[in-house]
Amino acid sequence: HPARAILPYCQALEKFAPHVQQLSMESNGKGVSIEGVPLSFEAGEIDFGEPGTNGQHSFYQLIHQGRVIPCDFIGIIESQQPVYLK
Repeated sequence: HPARAILPYCQALEKFAPHVQQLSMESNGKGVSIEGVPLSFEAGEIDFGEPGTNGQHSFYQLIHQGRVIPCDFIGIIESQQPVYLK
């Protein structure tokens, strides 16, 4: 797949998707080998994502009704913030 969605469920992970973007796309986004020879295949994938509702209307529509995009949903076991339900 040419793209991957990284969708943290917790706002505390808001910088995780940009971190993966930097690591993956910077390293794997080159169109030539280490010797400078053009690759015979597509290099890298497009990583994108936002936590929770930040990306809800911008790209969730594409994921839901558009094209097939692998998604990594990321949650946490124990919240760093107390949760109060009324």
